[in-house]
Amino acid sequence: MRYSYPYLVYVSVFGIIPFLGAFVLLGVNLRSAFSIFDLVPVGEIVVNTLIFSFCTALFSAIIGTILAITVDLVKRGSRLLSLLTMLPYTIPFTSSALIWTISLYGKYGWFSYIFHVPFDPLYLSTTSIWAVTGVSVWSSIPVSFLVILSSLRSIPREVREASLMDGLTISQFYAKVAVPMIGKAFWISFLLQFVLAMGNFDLPYVLTQGGPGYSSTTLPLLVFDEIFLTGNFSGGEVVASILGLMATLPSLALIFLFRSKRKKYLPSLNLRIPDPVFKGLLYALSAFILFLLDFPVYWMVLVAFRNASLDFRAPPVLLPTQITPSYFYTSIEGAVPYLITSAVVGILASIFTVFVSLPASYEASRKGMSWMLFLSIYLYSLPAASFIIPLYLLFTSIKLINTWWALILSTPIFTATFATWIFYNFYLDFPRAYDDAASVFGIKRKLTRLVIPLSRGAVFTVFLLSFVFNWHLLFYPLIFADTPYNMKFPPEGALTITVYALDAIGDQSLNWGLLASSALVAALPVMVITMIAVDRVLRGDQRSGVKFV
Repeated sequence: MRYSYPYLVYVSVFGIIPFLGAFVLLGVNLRSAFSIFDLVPVGEIVVNTLIFSFCTALFSAIIGTILAITVDLVKRGSRLLSLLTMLPYTIPFTSSALIWTISLYGKYGWFSYIFHVPFDPLYLSTTSIWAVTGVSVWSSIPVSFLVILSSLRSIPREVREASLMDGLTISQFYAKVAVPMIGKAFWISFLLQFVLAMGNFDLPYVLTQGGPGYSSTTLPLLVFDEIFLTGNFSGGEVVASILGLMATLPSLALIFLFRSKRKKYLPSLNLRIPDPVFKGLLYALSAFILFLLDFPVYWMVLVAFRNASLDFRAPPVLLPTQITPSYFYTSIEGAVPYLITSAVVGILASIFTVFVSLPASYEASRKGMSWMLFLSIYLYSLPAASFIIPLYLLFTSIKLINTWWALILSTPIFTATFATWIFYNFYLDFPRAYDDAASVFGIKRKLTRLVIPLSRGAVFTVFLLSFVFNWHLLFYPLIFADTPYNMKFPPEGALTITVYALDAIGDQSLNWGLLASSALVAALPVMVITMIAVDRVLRGDQRSGVKFV
């Protein structure tokens, strides 16, 4: 297990011990801890969290399946459609929330105008949780699409040819054959999105900050409020413990799915629709979904480069009239220290991710150590709030708060565990002939001289995905950093670009251009990187792709 030691030490120190430590800290002051139930409607917040998580998981999985079938069916332009579907994934959660803040702004937002919504759903207690959930579905569809499409493409050609010879229509093939065969991928997507949404802090915080009242407050947001706004560490520990326990059940179900040998998890349906009609309906529905996925990105760019006098127009101006780059330039000038921090943390954390996860994944796949995969999936599925208090106390004691190192050391608990999942599946298909050749020719340091060079494509893809994840982070930078980088050496300050974009929310009622420009500055650098990474994943081949199931 010598290849696995660094990885296991890391996940123990920054994952397992902090997770268990949260429950230990809970017992320090039980009376103070449970007083939170008298002060805050915890039951309502738990319900909000379940609504937010379940609806995000269900609708993103269903819509992702529809789009995956469309891309699988299309002969030309499938990669373009895939990239258009993945476009929301390139936007950090903070930027996504800023985009939708000005999209739902009463009669002035494009969404409210087109769909005749006469009010801003984010500011009403009866609709706020549903509006936040809708934005979460929007940002979650791409990952569900990616998981399900990779499963669809793994259906053997012989199965497709046999269905054609049996005279099945296109609708019958997908309803009776394809969809049941990708049932495992569907439920993996559902459970993965469920646990990720359960720990999603960014969207509720940026969109509504949990309001009005507690109508859109979720458990991760309550952890932040209790610990870092009211100073109630004991109450925050209670909430973090509840959140960790709630996330455990779907995480275990996710592990069960990976271990299961059952082939069908969705029923076969006898859906017989003439091929032209089926294609027409599917293409029309997919076109409508793609419009909803991509128009917000267009709106962000449009608002960022137009005059502020066009913001509060009813009906809203949906086409460009003139280019006003001043807001964008202002945002770039102010963003430099934050961009540097995000770039440095993203690069170093991604290098560390590959360094610890690749050797462990290779050894686990070769020696049948599937428990390491399941441990990784479980830790990846846990919300960030489950680790935050012990880590905060640790970094405070060793004086790493407000430094790059706090972020570089803490964030790989998510990227390294995710990378282990990806690398493990990659090395399951890695030809054992390479290992035999290394033994025959007496090649020493096989991992560095043979395995890693032959894994260049997967390494590059995992590095890019890890970088994107680190760029998107908001929760850890808000807690582990206080000020932006001081532009000196040794560096001090570790606020990231997502925090910079968040600061623009205070100007939303006055200057949409500055808000949209801040969102664009936060999103633009990583959009290009993400599209490259996503394109490689979509190829799904041994040389340069990865697979999820």
